[in-house]
Amino acid sequence: MEYMVYGNKGIPFIYFPTQYNRYYEAFDKGVVSSLSYYIETGKITLICVDSIDIESLSNHANQDKRSRLLRQEEYYNYIIKELYVAVMNEYNFNILPYVLGMSFGAYQAMNMLIRQPNLFSGVWAMSGIYKISYFIDDYYDELAFLNCPLDSINLLKDEAYINKLRSKKILVIVSSGAYEEESLRETIELEKAFNNKNIPSEVYYWTNNYPHDFSSWNIYLNYYIKDFLN
Repeated sequence: MEYMVYGNKGIPFIYFPTQYNRYYEAFDKGVVSSLSYYIETGKITLICVDSIDIESLSNHANQDKRSRLLRQEEYYNYIIKELYVAVMNEYNFNILPYVLGMSFGAYQAMNMLIRQPNLFSGVWAMSGIYKISYFIDDYYDELAFLNCPLDSINLLKDEAYINKLRSKKILVIVSSGAYEEESLRETIELEKAFNNKNIPSEVYYWTNNYPHDFSSWNIYLNYYIKDFLN
């Protein structure tokens, strides 16, 4: 699979594209431009990965939901066992990567952190969906659980595992703007789940002036990036 890297030092961010989109979305939609100063001055590296949404969770034409989950699991394994290893071997980062995404990309980013807290410094999720039921309705099995960030947090009992998450930076942003209704509801649930487990998280709610779109997300990028540099 293809991916693009902007920068070569500083804090690494692995960027997951929005639904059905590709690794070049970050450039096309202004994410790279929004972060260009920090990339060019060596403060961050942006690693933009590809997606297979049309073959996995977002392939709603495929009624075999188990097969869609299996494809999602293959994608998860690709990110963790191939992409992550390749990037970490190629670059001499002195900090574990953060995972970053908006909308469906926020789901993927949150899923990676919850499942592999040892591999990441934290997550930056904007306008996300965090329930697997959004993609597969009422179908549920062990793969659905593994790929459902909200269920995973709510049902965590291993204190050592929870402590790993407590040490991570978790930044979540949503608004009450256009097309944010589902993301707003799920962000509220996500914040409650973190609070119930005493997992520190920074959750910010923006006003209805900010729709579910890159016009908002690029503003959030500019506003919060300094939180990761201090």
